[in-house]
Amino acid sequence: METIVKTKEELQQAKESGAELILVKGELANKLKKSKKVAQLSGVGLAALTAALGVATVTAPATGGISYLAAAPVAALTGVEIAAIIAAASLGIGLVVAIFMGYEEIDYSEGSLKLRKKRK
Repeated sequence: METIVKTKEELQQAKESGAELILVKGELANKLKKSKKVAQLSGVGLAALTAALGVATVTAPATGGISYLAAAPVAALTGVEIAAIIAAASLGIGLVVAIFMGYEEIDYSEGSLKLRKKRK
Protein backbone atom coordinates (compact mmCIF):
# COMPACT_ATOMS: atom_id res chain seq x y z
CA MET A 1 0.00 0.00 0.00
CA GLU A 2 1.24 3.47 -0.90
CA THR A 3 1.32 6.22 1.73
CA ILE A 4 0.92 9.74 0.36
CA VAL A 5 2.59 12.54 2.35
CA LYS A 6 2.62 16.29 1.85
CA THR A 7 4.14 17.55 5.10
CA LYS A 8 7.30 16.92 7.09
CA GLU A 9 5.18 15.53 9.94
CA GLU A 10 3.38 13.08 7.63
CA LEU A 11 6.74 11.96 6.22
CA GLN A 12 8.09 11.36 9.72
CA GLN A 13 4.99 9.36 10.63
CA ALA A 14 5.17 7.26 7.44
CA LYS A 15 8.82 6.45 8.16
CA GLU A 16 8.11 5.56 11.77
CA SER A 17 5.20 3.31 10.81
CA GLY A 18 7.45 1.47 8.33
CA ALA A 19 5.42 2.28 5.21
CA GLU A 20 6.54 0.13 2.27
CA LEU A 21 5.93 2.81 -0.37
CA ILE A 22 5.89 6.54 0.31
CA LEU A 23 4.72 9.02 -2.30
CA VAL A 24 5.95 12.49 -1.34
CA LYS A 25 3.99 15.29 -3.03
CA GLY A 26 4.42 19.01 -3.64
CA GLU A 27 7.22 21.23 -2.38
CA LEU A 28 8.18 18.58 0.18
CA ALA A 29 9.11 16.23 -2.69
CA ASN A 30 11.34 18.87 -4.26
CA LYS A 31 13.07 19.69 -0.96
CA LEU A 32 13.64 16.03 -0.17
CA LYS A 33 15.11 15.39 -3.62
CA LYS A 34 17.51 18.36 -3.19
CA SER A 35 18.43 17.08 0.29
CA LYS A 36 19.50 13.65 -0.95
CA LYS A 37 23.11 14.81 -1.44
CA VAL A 38 23.30 15.71 2.24
CA ALA A 39 22.21 12.19 3.23
CA GLN A 40 25.06 10.76 1.17
CA LEU A 41 27.80 12.66 3.04
CA SER A 42 30.38 10.75 5.06
CA GLY A 43 30.13 10.72 8.85
CA VAL A 44 32.75 13.48 9.07
CA GLY A 45 30.90 15.60 6.50
CA LEU A 46 27.61 15.13 8.33
CA ALA A 47 29.22 16.04 11.65
CA ALA A 48 30.70 19.23 10.16
CA LEU A 49 27.39 20.11 8.53
CA THR A 50 25.40 19.53 11.70
CA ALA A 51 27.82 21.57 13.80
CA ALA A 52 27.84 24.45 11.33
CA LEU A 53 24.07 24.41 10.93
CA GLY A 54 23.61 24.36 14.69
CA VAL A 55 25.59 27.58 15.01
CA ALA A 56 23.89 29.10 11.96
CA THR A 57 20.42 28.31 13.32
CA VAL A 58 21.19 29.78 16.73
CA THR A 59 22.64 32.95 15.21
CA ALA A 60 20.04 33.25 12.41
CA PRO A 61 18.13 36.50 12.16
CA ALA A 62 14.68 36.77 13.66
CA THR A 63 13.24 36.01 10.22
CA GLY A 64 14.13 32.38 10.92
CA GLY A 65 16.02 29.71 9.03
CA ILE A 66 19.61 29.79 7.89
CA SER A 67 20.81 32.35 5.42
CA TYR A 68 22.92 31.91 2.31
CA LEU A 69 25.77 33.55 4.22
CA ALA A 70 25.64 30.87 6.89
CA ALA A 71 25.29 28.06 4.34
CA ALA A 72 28.20 29.16 2.12
CA PRO A 73 31.05 27.96 4.39
CA VAL A 74 29.24 24.66 4.95
CA ALA A 75 28.83 24.22 1.19
CA ALA A 76 32.53 24.88 0.65
CA LEU A 77 33.48 22.44 3.41
CA THR A 78 31.23 19.57 2.31
CA GLY A 79 31.02 20.11 -1.44
CA VAL A 80 27.22 20.08 -1.24
CA GLU A 81 25.38 22.93 -2.95
CA ILE A 82 23.77 25.64 -0.83
CA ALA A 83 20.23 24.81 -2.03
CA ALA A 84 20.62 21.21 -0.82
CA ILE A 85 21.92 22.34 2.57
CA ILE A 86 19.07 24.78 3.08
CA ALA A 87 16.50 22.19 1.97
CA ALA A 88 17.96 19.59 4.34
CA ALA A 89 18.08 22.08 7.21
CA SER A 90 14.43 22.98 6.67
CA LEU A 91 13.41 19.31 6.83
CA GLY A 92 15.85 18.30 9.56
CA ILE A 93 19.14 16.57 8.84
CA GLY A 94 18.20 13.56 10.95
CA LEU A 95 14.97 12.96 9.06
CA VAL A 96 16.66 13.34 5.66
CA VAL A 97 19.41 10.87 6.58
CA ALA A 98 16.92 8.40 8.09
CA ILE A 99 14.71 8.53 5.00
CA PHE A 100 17.52 7.87 2.53
CA MET A 101 19.11 5.20 4.74
CA GLY A 102 15.82 3.31 4.99
CA TYR A 103 14.29 4.05 1.60
CA GLU A 104 15.41 4.07 -2.01
CA GLU A 105 14.22 6.56 -4.58
CA ILE A 106 12.32 4.80 -7.36
CA ASP A 107 10.78 7.74 -9.23
CA TYR A 108 10.97 11.53 -9.27
CA SER A 109 9.29 14.26 -11.25
CA GLU A 110 8.72 17.87 -10.23
CA GLY A 111 6.47 17.77 -7.16
CA SER A 112 6.44 13.97 -6.81
CA LEU A 113 8.98 11.61 -5.25
CA LYS A 114 8.32 7.89 -4.79
CA LEU A 115 10.31 5.97 -2.20
CA ARG A 116 10.40 2.22 -1.48
CA LYS A 117 11.55 0.69 1.78
CA LYS A 118 14.96 -1.00 1.40
CA ARG A 119 15.07 -4.74 1.96
CA LYS A 120 17.45 -6.00 4.61
